[in-house]
Amino acid sequence: MRTLTKPAALATAGLVALSLGACASDEPTAPPGAADAPAQAEITTTADLTDLAALMATAQGDASSSHVEMTYSGELADAAGLSASTTTADVDYGKTVADTSMRMSMAVMGMDMEMLLVDGTMYVGMGEATQGQYFSMSLEEMADDPSLAGALDSMDSMDAGAQAEALAGAVTAFEHTGTEQVDGAEVDVYTVTIDPTKLEDGGATGIDAPMSEELGEMTAVYKVDAQGLPVEVDIAMTIDGQELVIESAFSAWGEPVEIVAPADEDVVPYSDLMTQN
Repeated sequence: MRTLTKPAALATAGLVALSLGACASDEPTAPPGAADAPAQAEITTTADLTDLAALMATAQGDASSSHVEMTYSGELADAAGLSASTTTADVDYGKTVADTSMRMSMAVMGMDMEMLLVDGTMYVGMGEATQGQYFSMSLEEMADDPSLAGALDSMDSMDAGAQAEALAGAVTAFEHTGTEQVDGAEVDVYTVTIDPTKLEDGGATGIDAPMSEELGEMTAVYKVDAQGLPVEVDIAMTIDGQELVIESAFSAWGEPVEIVAPADEDVVPYSDLMTQN
């Protein structure tokens, strides 16, 4: 078996944190009240982002799987090497991250990356940079590693419904701004303005207290179909004066997804590499 180096492992940790931290948008943990949400709801007041979150969470839980494509723009995306890349993901949603399976592909800083989440273990491969092999990290290892813990928080919110619920307490304006046609279907459009200083520390937003102080006003646009499923979610923010826009497009709701772990001979435990001298 080819030997991978500790610098490569450290690079992987940084890229995982960067990519997952930028992607806080897809895995369902239903917010309080979601089970009682109607199949459709009329949402008209600035206090109703919670209702929209419950509507989406219930619909996502019923659908159980989706395909997601994310694109990034703005000065911060340029600086992070994300503006020319598209992240694609297939997700088989569970009640928790440990129950969820995910296959995500993206390019970061000129490197192609594949991330697999299977049975509570994250596998990360970067093509030639990892010699065709994958680092493996348990969710517990990610939680214990300061360089990855924030990324794990973001993974815990990879769900439009959970993310909206987490943002609800910081809403300064909420408006149903009309309807649009997306891929031939009519969707309702909701525009939300958020004060990041009012967000709870960490958790489903992936934003901790120090980061919230660097954020300017955030805007989120949710495009939701008649079943309550998110079709597009666009979030714009400024971080230390630099703009970041994350656009997420959801499709293939409820279609079968098969995600399997790499072969054992192609896996190197991340902990083994980090203990190398």
